[in-house]
Amino acid sequence: MFCRESSGNHTLGVFKLLSCTLCYNYIMKMDAKFFKVPISEPEGFAFLAGPESGLEPGTLVIPDMRNASSINSICSTMDEEKCEWWKTCCDAAVKCCERQMNMGSTSPKSGYCPRTWDGFGCFDDTRAGGRAYLDCPAYVEHSVPYAQAYKDCTENGTWFTLTDARTGHNFEWTNYSTCLDIENQQQLVYVGFICSLISIILLVPSCIVFLAFRQLRVQQRIRLHVCLFASFTVSAFLTILWDFLVVYDRVKKANNREDSLMVQNTGGCKLLYVLHRYIQMCNYFWMFCEGFYLHRLIVHAFEVPKTLIGYYIFGWGGSWIPIIIYSVIRAVDTDLDQSNCWVKHAGGFEYFIYIPILVTLAINIFFFINILRILLTQLQSHPNEPSNYRRAFRATFVLVPLFGIQSILVIYRPNASGSAMFVYEVAKTIVINTQGGIISLIFCVFNGEVR
Repeated sequence: MFCRESSGNHTLGVFKLLSCTLCYNYIMKMDAKFFKVPISEPEGFAFLAGPESGLEPGTLVIPDMRNASSINSICSTMDEEKCEWWKTCCDAAVKCCERQMNMGSTSPKSGYCPRTWDGFGCFDDTRAGGRAYLDCPAYVEHSVPYAQAYKDCTENGTWFTLTDARTGHNFEWTNYSTCLDIENQQQLVYVGFICSLISIILLVPSCIVFLAFRQLRVQQRIRLHVCLFASFTVSAFLTILWDFLVVYDRVKKANNREDSLMVQNTGGCKLLYVLHRYIQMCNYFWMFCEGFYLHRLIVHAFEVPKTLIGYYIFGWGGSWIPIIIYSVIRAVDTDLDQSNCWVKHAGGFEYFIYIPILVTLAINIFFFINILRILLTQLQSHPNEPSNYRRAFRATFVLVPLFGIQSILVIYRPNASGSAMFVYEVAKTIVINTQGGIISLIFCVFNGEVR
């Protein structure tokens, strides 16, 4: 029995090695440090070590998944995530081969395109003129779990082919660009742009108003508002830059990924990423400053602090400590530094950013609950005054966005698929990108003191 791959039918042993070399080449693309070469049976195919492989150039390595030494040599040229992708792809190829053999004769059926492994996915016999679909594999870079790739079977019972512009050879083509779900990704960028733009339009005039009138800017809480508004304004601006210069550019160049700014992994792109992460953390730090200041006023009977210098240092400077540590780790780690403009998840190192954000959010939740407790205690002493209930309700409405409590709604990414995941992404984008605009409406536009 034989297993089919686009170059022909092969025995199981040869197919295993061939498919593993293809998986490596497709995952690594231009970064490949090993190169597929044919050798004599029984192996049939092997890797030829290149000058950057860490081995003597020209060394042959058999990509046998049972040989730990070979696997370690090959994985040493990849980051941990891509290594796992490669091994998963190799395993999927073996299962595809076993599936092909279990389906009986591999001889082409009249009026059908033959079952095949295309280097990434497994396709069964497909009727001429039909289209075969495949759930996007997790090892396709930037793929979404709810999309499908497809492969077209022509009317003459052969798989649709394209011509390689460099070699002039035809190759069976599968459309994996759909795995990026380009349309939905574009819509997310547009939603984020609209929400961020609305926030900027509301935040900038609010800052101007607060700073233009002396009776406002001399107040400590207004100064804190200005810092929070400024943080959200810069955050919205950097979000627009990141989404269009990096994310949208990557989506638009899905079929020419090497031309995208994200894949080029330039220093400017990484700097933009760091600044974006920094200002996002600043948002939470300034929300914490707002929460700490208000909680202190209420608990200590409206005793105002003598100075806000500590708030300024913490709000603008506190975020730099975890950000610098995180950036240095990524810069010195070769695998993390060379991965798509630092977009790739850095594993446990991400907690340098996650933990400070979660801690400030948790403390703000405590402030929020304690402030409500104090208000409810006052209600019990004056139970017949409806205005007290209105004040309590208004305080709840005002403090939720100011303290960032609404982030709880989208902080957990559900294990969903299909349209449900897209709805979550849209909701998350709206909640995060409109927060600054909502706060400016509450504390400036609709604020009676400002009017």
